[in-house]
Amino acid sequence: MAPRKHVTLDQKIEIIKLMENGQNYGMIAEKYGIGKSTIGDIKKNKEKIMKFVSTTERGPGTRKTLKEPENLVLENALFIWFMQQRRRHIPISGEIICEKARLFHREITKQEDGFTASRGWLDNFKHRHGIRRLKITGEKLSCDEASIEPFRNELQRVINENNLDLEQIYNADEFGLFWGMLPEHTLTSSHEKNAPGIKMIKARITFMPCANASGTHKLPLLVIGTAQKPRAFKSVNLPVYYRGQKNAWATRVLFLDWFQKQFVPVVREHLLNVNLPPKALLLLDNCPGHPSAEELRSDDGNIFAMFLPPNTTALIQPMDQNVIQNIKLNYRKSLLVNVLADPVHGENLIDALKAINLKDAVFSLANCWKLVPPMLIKKSWKHLILSKQKIKSTKLLKLMTFNFLHS
Repeated sequence: MAPRKHVTLDQKIEIIKLMENGQNYGMIAEKYGIGKSTIGDIKKNKEKIMKFVSTTERGPGTRKTLKEPENLVLENALFIWFMQQRRRHIPISGEIICEKARLFHREITKQEDGFTASRGWLDNFKHRHGIRRLKITGEKLSCDEASIEPFRNELQRVINENNLDLEQIYNADEFGLFWGMLPEHTLTSSHEKNAPGIKMIKARITFMPCANASGTHKLPLLVIGTAQKPRAFKSVNLPVYYRGQKNAWATRVLFLDWFQKQFVPVVREHLLNVNLPPKALLLLDNCPGHPSAEELRSDDGNIFAMFLPPNTTALIQPMDQNVIQNIKLNYRKSLLVNVLADPVHGENLIDALKAINLKDAVFSLANCWKLVPPMLIKKSWKHLILSKQKIKSTKLLKLMTFNFLHS
């Protein structure tokens, strides 16, 4: 016996229109691959189906039943709020919907617990309301794959020549961030053919994560803002290395300042703490904001820089292999949760975002960097340092062996 075929609400509406136009029931059943009894059921429930569709803004989409959710008040309030935000072209992510649902639940039921707005609940909510995901903006970078293998070989030569361990190989990469930003993707109603955004709040910073290939050492973020001494930073111990530049760009002067005052001393201290010689390699992309390799060298020459080939960042630069993306995603989630929980501006996302200051953004960003798993950082090097290349922690291994034999 063939499995019963389910008909979506969208298809039921089409079938009703065909029946109203005098189409033969047998032909309709054959067209949709269903039995005549199903056609009869649709005819019997015609008024209920049409009333359901006409009294809601949600599109029927792929929905198959008229079953209502457990908490209809919450469901309707949330969908009305969702449509209000989309009419204003405000991007809405799944995290925003879940957080808003939890807030509505607390307001409606006066209970703190009992509703988690889980991933399964979100999927069902989107399915019930014909909500889908659209990309607002995006672009794909071109890459020069031919230059990657020769660079890998040269990198391995430098590693071997300097007897470097994974602990001593670092990568850093800058990334611009509108710290009052909204998501690049949004959930939309089924009626929306595209997803126009709103004007971005243009408060921009540049941040730069830097970590070693073993994932065991993350330096404090370099953060560059437009103000030299932001008022929000007064009497605050920052968890980042902050510098000011009128356009919030990472210039050669600022990068050299970071290298000499932050990278070299911090890396030296870390390597000495793990009983390794204070010798390190910093891998960078070849952009105009970076000083030359000759300038990026410690006084003793033991800490130095090497540049990746042009147009290879998307493929082999470690920080670009999900590390920066992880920071951005966690930052957005943190930002949106805080915005939606704002008791004053929570109903107006734009006003709530404007209430966030640079200090809030910097502390949140630093925490997101702290939350990046060491294993994610380590895996981000797999396209650059091949697994067959045996880069061993020689001195650490010898020390562990010595301690074991003499314990």
